[in-house]
Amino acid sequence: MKKHYFLVALTGLALGLPASAARAQMTLAGPVTFYIGAGGLVTMPSYLTVGTGATLTNDGQLDLGGDLTNNGTVTAPAAPAALLRAVGTTAQSVNGTATVALQNLTVNNPAGVALSTNANVAGTLTLTSGLVSIASGTPLVLLPTAPDPVETTGARLVGPVSMAARAVNGTAFGPFLGLSMPAGPSVGTLTLTRVTGPTAVTTVGGNSSTAVYWEMATTASGNRQLNFSWLAALDNGRNMTQATPWRSASPFTTWVLAAGPSANVTGGDPRTYAPPGAAAEPVAGRFTFSDPSAPLPVQLTAFEARRQGADARLDWNTASEKNSAYFDVERSRDGVAFERAGRVAALGSSTAAHDYQFTDAKVAQYGVPTLYYRLHQVDKDGTGSYSAVRPVAVESATALLVTAWPNPSAGAGPHIRVEQPFEGPLTATLTDATGRRLAEYTTSRRVSEDLFATETAALASGVYLLRVTTAGTSQVLKLVRE
Repeated sequence: MKKHYFLVALTGLALGLPASAARAQMTLAGPVTFYIGAGGLVTMPSYLTVGTGATLTNDGQLDLGGDLTNNGTVTAPAAPAALLRAVGTTAQSVNGTATVALQNLTVNNPAGVALSTNANVAGTLTLTSGLVSIASGTPLVLLPTAPDPVETTGARLVGPVSMAARAVNGTAFGPFLGLSMPAGPSVGTLTLTRVTGPTAVTTVGGNSSTAVYWEMATTASGNRQLNFSWLAALDNGRNMTQATPWRSASPFTTWVLAAGPSANVTGGDPRTYAPPGAAAEPVAGRFTFSDPSAPLPVQLTAFEARRQGADARLDWNTASEKNSAYFDVERSRDGVAFERAGRVAALGSSTAAHDYQFTDAKVAQYGVPTLYYRLHQVDKDGTGSYSAVRPVAVESATALLVTAWPNPSAGAGPHIRVEQPFEGPLTATLTDATGRRLAEYTTSRRVSEDLFATETAALASGVYLLRVTTAGTSQVLKLVRE
């Protein structure tokens, strides 16, 4: 039986064409559907525009030499072998206002392809020739059924590409987009975004990272050994005989050394960072690489704030510093608007650890039960970054303090901190508005940080309740997710 592709108008008119056909270019306008049947082949040397109200369904093969613009609907193919090939000889683009859903995608264009609209791939992404430049706001999404794409220096992805959420739990993972993990404690469901190219470079105080970073989110908090690989083209001039891993937590303004040691990764391309015996660490966060001669300037390894009599005492330490000028200690009555409480001079440049402290005197004068503090670290060139926010209870030192910041929250969720006046049994329970228990935490520690970070990050918009109970008292805090 001869196979066809069809151009079907909503009026009922159908146009059947041979299984192999060529069209120089095509614009679909209005209520029309362009359907390429399974086994069909359409070669289009120039552009294809899917206008508003029009539909493209490709269950066969479409070879495109020009731009694909989608302002209508590009439906997810039903045929596992459905293929779009970008085979132009001049620069091509995939653009428009609507998502492009693909099964398999092949890029074979030495001049490259620019992607500036949302697109997802359910099958195989084959990179034969040319760079795929992806706009920052429209990452290419590889769906759970997509295998890891193979990249080379001359055929690779530049910009953000995301792996849709996949259940990993305690099994080994990868490699996928340059990340792999041996089996270990459960991380639940993993979402991964890798960014490469100029927008991936972290530059602070004149020092720069490699031109690649990985950002992961998980639904469980198991620690794993993290291994990475990247193309040598992304070294960005760093000394990869001592590739040094760095990690950062949202909002990604402060970088600290990751758990793994510096290692020589120059033995191959792609680079492979998998030092034997590297320590396990939290998977969630952002990771990149630099080298010891050009560290990301201030490695803030800890920052704590607490009551000390009538005052608030802040302590922080750094693992190393590069061209650091000073720390501004900033105070807020509401966790939103901050003012400078004081300034502490920094070491400048040092590869040794250093401790800092600051005392904010007589904090009851500010007339609020809780104050919020953060550090603004400023380099000698005027650039700076902010630490996480830490709350301090102004009320009696015998009180139970339960804080969540920010609240309402979105994205990564609030930073929840519980402080009791002395060590003893404590239970924290997270419920929805109907009282259904979502998570529970028990401890005897006096201070607990980042409670339910993974659980709150996964919550839908709505109102939730955090109940904290000790031997002497109980508090309920309303949490709002936007």
